[in-house]
Amino acid sequence: MGEFVDYESGLSRNREPTRLHELDSLRALAAIGVVASHYASIFRAAPLPWLLTPFYQNGELLVDFFFVLSGFVLARAYWNDRRSATFAKNICERVARMYPLHLVTLCAMAGMQWILIHRLNSPPFVGLLNDTYHFVLNLLLLNRSGLERGHSFNFSSWSISTEFLVNIVFLAALALPRHIARAGLFALLTLFAVLLAAPKGSLNGLIAPGTANDMVRTIIGFCCGIALHRVHSHWSPRMKLNRGVADGLAVAAVAVFICYNPEGLAGLLHLVVVVICFPALIIGAIHGWIVQRVLTLPPLVYLGTISYSIYLVHFPLQFASHLASVAFLIQMPYDSPFFLMGFFLAVIGLASVAYRLIEVPGKKAFAKAPIPFFADPLGQPLDLGNRK
Repeated sequence: MGEFVDYESGLSRNREPTRLHELDSLRALAAIGVVASHYASIFRAAPLPWLLTPFYQNGELLVDFFFVLSGFVLARAYWNDRRSATFAKNICERVARMYPLHLVTLCAMAGMQWILIHRLNSPPFVGLLNDTYHFVLNLLLLNRSGLERGHSFNFSSWSISTEFLVNIVFLAALALPRHIARAGLFALLTLFAVLLAAPKGSLNGLIAPGTANDMVRTIIGFCCGIALHRVHSHWSPRMKLNRGVADGLAVAAVAVFICYNPEGLAGLLHLVVVVICFPALIIGAIHGWIVQRVLTLPPLVYLGTISYSIYLVHFPLQFASHLASVAFLIQMPYDSPFFLMGFFLAVIGLASVAYRLIEVPGKKAFAKAPIPFFADPLGQPLDLGNRK
């Protein structure tokens, strides 16, 4: 017989949370928004402004949405009696999820940078630091840990670095006795409240992107997602959120994002979007009726499946476009809507290939590794698929 699933609690009999495909779709839309933002900032072009201006202006803000969503999803997956105590296994799952594609894109970027600089005698792409020291930091996922002197190689992977470090701390806390883990979460939330209450000037200096501040952004977003999961798991079984209200929450959150016009990524308003609008969007997507049906459309769900690849391959593809323009002395028509659409299609196509040839085999290779903690108590290989 098929496995029984309690759809109200989102847990199966083996206490593993069921997959929420609407969150996959949100991740896909956020990844596409980041691609649009980087297209505009790097290529200095903004075609189809009537459609994509919110992404051009606010796309970088969607990285913070990734952090909130990741905190929610990882807390949902790992904060339970069956999963929380297996620290080594949990860390290896995160490595299996994040590292294979990161490594491949890192090597691809290093190769293209070498060709650009040493064969074509051209300056480094967008001024990235691509020396041996930063290559080693990238290999160790420390490329945005505070040890670096700036962005390097695959620019987008900075958030992979900060999130992985935060994941280690989170999973270590879960492996501790429950009261200690709760005390640690309370301490983080207290710090978060202090940040919210801090004067605007200090927030501007703390939250603005920078060598150390990107780690602060990651911690705030991730802790917000954890807190959202704990509140949602406690109250959701006790009270039914009206589906119409949930749809309204999601629509209102999207409207605020579209209308938000930041001057950089600093200040209290940025935090309001992160800690109020993004959680409202997640709750609305889970409990809404119209929003949920839109987000569970198969094309969107598939894009969500390959969203990690979309996020990591788009910057190398931008580099490849620049490399081709330098090598063949071609001025790429970045302002053309057709070029933009072709670029998006190329990103999705390359991401699909990367997912099938790199992500999935990489996870399977880790799952088949001859390490005892890669098997569950029943001796079955772990499914490393839906952990973010």
